[in-house]
Amino acid sequence: MRMSCSFTGIGLAAALSTYLAGGAIASACSLILWNTNPQAVVAARTMDLYIDDQPRLVFLPRGIARRGLSDGNAVQWRSTYASTVLTALDFATSDGMNEMGLSAHLLYLHDAEHEPADQRPGLSNLLWPQFVLDNFATVAEALEGLKKVRIVSVPAHGREWPLHLSIADASGDSAVIEFVKGKTVIHHGKDVTVMTNEPPLEEQLANLKRYKLFGGTLAMPGDIDPMSRFVRASSYLKTLPTPVDTAEAIGHLAGVVRNVAVPFGAVDTSGGDSADAWPTRWASVSDHSHKVYYVMPVNSPNVFWLEFSKLNPEGTEILALTPSEAGLSGDVSAKLTPLGPVGEAFPPTL
Repeated sequence: MRMSCSFTGIGLAAALSTYLAGGAIASACSLILWNTNPQAVVAARTMDLYIDDQPRLVFLPRGIARRGLSDGNAVQWRSTYASTVLTALDFATSDGMNEMGLSAHLLYLHDAEHEPADQRPGLSNLLWPQFVLDNFATVAEALEGLKKVRIVSVPAHGREWPLHLSIADASGDSAVIEFVKGKTVIHHGKDVTVMTNEPPLEEQLANLKRYKLFGGTLAMPGDIDPMSRFVRASSYLKTLPTPVDTAEAIGHLAGVVRNVAVPFGAVDTSGGDSADAWPTRWASVSDHSHKVYYVMPVNSPNVFWLEFSKLNPEGTEILALTPSEAGLSGDVSAKLTPLGPVGEAFPPTL
């Protein structure tokens, strides 16, 4: 495994089968980790997709049983930690944070090539973030635990979804995990702070050096291509001022993630061949230090959040709400409603 740097992410969403005949379909996203300010370790991400991913905001108590694949040699586990997640079409965990302040963010990576089959039990890439949130408290723990499973690309809605994963914890440690030419590539460290989509992170970092603020001469690009979004996210993150409190830290980072969001109707004028230029559906901010998870839907001017301190990690009910509900604003911890009992839950996220 190779260790290196950088991180900005966005998670997976699913596709409706009626859209699949048209060729390449992707979710594009951006994620930014701000772990150098004195107020809080915070990460922000966008979810960009060509269709509505029908997100559901879900609180998952401890003790939920899961299986990594529907059949075959599959990893099985029961969740040690409670988590708050955003799901995509009720079959994938695209984003979330657990009660220990560990976050996981699933993004599209067009050229991902998984490892060949071996003796390790399999884990669906659609459950990859949930496995991390259920079982680990830190990035270091997650990286060690993930060595024991093999990530498998599982078809959904008629196609497979090539993906990569970013994780971060309350200490500010971070990692990006990718599959490049059949090998696992890990970029690990507190300098792993930005991730978008293809190309793989090593190529993104090499490209970044061509731009001002990173040793190059090029001006900051303004288009929606994933490489351009990576440069903008990295540039604005580097120039953020020191916040006076946690609210300002979250506000500053939210401003950066909005700058790399893709407006509806936007056209990629970069001249690149990336398919990952779909409109932003929602954004999230994870406050790892204070265990608060924020949601920013694009169909509303409001921001709302869940506070782990107001939720029962040993509860007997899975709780949820739909982020598109009208009027959601502020702390919505009390607005969650039962989705089902904690018990044998498989598949996928719930």
